[in-house]
Amino acid sequence: MTNSFFRACSLYEKVVPLALDTSRLFLSEDDMLDEYQLLEALGKNDKKAFAALYERYAGKCLAFVESLVKDHASAKDITHDIFVKVWLKREVISKVDSFSVYLFKMARNAVFDRFESDNIRRRYVARQLSHLDEFVEYVDEKISVDELQMLIYRAVNKMPEQRRNIFMLSRYKGIPNSEIAEMSGISIRTVENHLTNALADIRLMLAESFQ
Repeated sequence: MTNSFFRACSLYEKVVPLALDTSRLFLSEDDMLDEYQLLEALGKNDKKAFAALYERYAGKCLAFVESLVKDHASAKDITHDIFVKVWLKREVISKVDSFSVYLFKMARNAVFDRFESDNIRRRYVARQLSHLDEFVEYVDEKISVDELQMLIYRAVNKMPEQRRNIFMLSRYKGIPNSEIAEMSGISIRTVENHLTNALADIRLMLAESFQ
């Protein structure tokens, strides 16, 4: 990560909680600059301008995001991330015609990105479990799919090289045993034996993990 990102995160930790407490960040009429002036100041790294924009728009942004995701905690996280991006992109944003329009486009895109990320993860999990359906029984309230994947990867990495390669070709790439046999220069029966032993290795590690 760049130094600018760390500086933005530091600013986020200091300014965003301050902006959430409106009693501490109340601006007098003399300090209430119009949006154009605030954006101009933001482009010059003015933290007070950033805080003022946050105070003015964060609540509306949060309400908009929450109306889409239907979850307050997720909406709050997304809104915080949006304002971190506002600071990171301050030079570009300082030149927009309307900060509010730009902000709500950012919010909409952030929500779409979150939905797409969740969909990708669900498709990934479904795909992995379809390859490893022998172990679905281990997924319950005590272990997540991610934890199961970690344990399986650990077991696979400990396998002898040929067994590991055959298992990955079969379960992760979906290559038929006959093709694996031809690729590896061994019989189909040998491929089947490697897969049987690979599954036994994984079940042994899982059994040891749940002792």
